[in-house]
Amino acid sequence: MEGSNFNKNKYVFASIPSMTLLGKNSNIDYTKEISQFLGELLSYNVIFKDLINQKLDEEKRNIILNIAYYLLEDEKLNEKLVRRRKVPVKELSIATRIGRNNIEDWNDYIIAYYIILSNPDYKCIQDHLKIKLKSKDNVISIVNKKYPVEKGIAIKVVGKFAYIITASGEFLKIKTNNKAYPGNVCEGKQCNIISKLKIPIALTIVVLLFFACATVVEFRRTDSIILIDTTSTIKIHVNKFNKVIYAYSPTEKGQNLIKSINIENDNIDDYMARVFRYAADNNMIDKSKKTLITVTGKSVEYGSLPETNKVISENKIPIVINNSGSQQKMPKYNSVNN
Repeated sequence: MEGSNFNKNKYVFASIPSMTLLGKNSNIDYTKEISQFLGELLSYNVIFKDLINQKLDEEKRNIILNIAYYLLEDEKLNEKLVRRRKVPVKELSIATRIGRNNIEDWNDYIIAYYIILSNPDYKCIQDHLKIKLKSKDNVISIVNKKYPVEKGIAIKVVGKFAYIITASGEFLKIKTNNKAYPGNVCEGKQCNIISKLKIPIALTIVVLLFFACATVVEFRRTDSIILIDTTSTIKIHVNKFNKVIYAYSPTEKGQNLIKSINIENDNIDDYMARVFRYAADNNMIDKSKKTLITVTGKSVEYGSLPETNKVISENKIPIVINNSGSQQKMPKYNSVNN
């Protein structure tokens, strides 16, 4: 049949409880049937786990159910679906007047329902689904009904967990009460992945925030203070990472120097090199005496200021270093190797 009008309310999932036997009591092995169903899903590029992860309310599942029936009844759309191995979104959207975005979003469910309804080999799943023509008199909607225990046909079983399709066409992951077998009905509480992850996620966020705050605190904490006695004293605060976090001078000339180089958070060696270069270029060095560099707190490692040493040597600036109580000189600068 082609060109029939689409009715999104023609069929619904009813609330009639399933009478399918639980576990192995059915004495029928549905493993082959279930394996075939999973294989056919894959042939349409539908991964079963994606069905589990997609949460659709009953109203949407009822619409999808009617879309699947419509695909079965419309020969052209049916042929295109089978040939392309994917939902003919554009044509289906025009025929059903359902937005393309919705059809694309429901793609996996549409194909899953279509496969179940179109293949008589999937009798165990078909018998479990409670599908009825919608009638105000004999069909009870299950919208807003909540059950503490979920029941459905087991499609996949992993240990104590089963991936099921319920009588209302919903794909769920549950923790089973008893041993589950593929193709048989099992029951248990739904596994809410998000709620299970809430505590670990919250703890992870707290830990990350703690480390982020700790890193900021450590970065802003002064580990060393370096005083450079040019004609204006320059006071430099350095953190444990050897980065400049603050610089100060009590004089206007010193403040102009700090504003001019403006490289806070830079490496201490680069910063000091620029301080001495600016001071030398602006007559802030008295070469008649040694310029004192005083380090308090964590000492500066000997030989760790090559750029500063280069500027001092090139400008012939006499210096002496008080490195946390230890008087030192700069290593001899070799211009040939630099």
